[in-house]
Amino acid sequence: MSGKTYTTTEISEICDVYAASVINWIDSGKLKAYVTPGGHRRVVRGDLIDFLKRLRIPIPNELATNRKSVFVVDDEPEMLHLIRRAFARHKDSFELRTASNPIEALVQIGQSPPDLVILDIVMPGMNGLEMCSKLHEMPTTKGIKIIAITGKKFPQENSLGSYGIEALLRKPLSLAGLVHLVAKILRVDVAGAKSAA
Repeated sequence: MSGKTYTTTEISEICDVYAASVINWIDSGKLKAYVTPGGHRRVVRGDLIDFLKRLRIPIPNELATNRKSVFVVDDEPEMLHLIRRAFARHKDSFELRTASNPIEALVQIGQSPPDLVILDIVMPGMNGLEMCSKLHEMPTTKGIKIIAITGKKFPQENSLGSYGIEALLRKPLSLAGLVHLVAKILRVDVAGAKSAA
């Protein structure tokens, strides 16, 4: 499962009701949801939109957008800054979130799975391959598309597919190429993005 998800509190704010009402909707089967390993209810964007349409509740702009969600994990602040700038030019197509710490990133991704993750292979504490393994262990995140980036030699390059990695890009990155590759993987039309090739 991938894509933006919503908590009962977020849905209560959208629908202008108490969170208890949202929980009742979920528990009675009116609103489709899943439960995280920590016991929290989460609703996928598409299911929430369907529910709002059935109740004739106006759909807020945040939900109406077809933007794809991208999460970037890199311990280099400058790299995060450059990638943010590259995707900011295409904010109508992508919603970008970032983290510099892989553990923090896993928590955020678990709470709200993105459509695609861009991650650095070499990071302190937990490397990118370990992070990929963790993502594939969780039912809510195992379907997320992954692009790996690295500035170092990578002896396990031939085994990337087993980690669910779609592509490996070398630093220094072509930022326009990165945006183009993400757009291609997520099937998004992005004007002005150049090929990563």
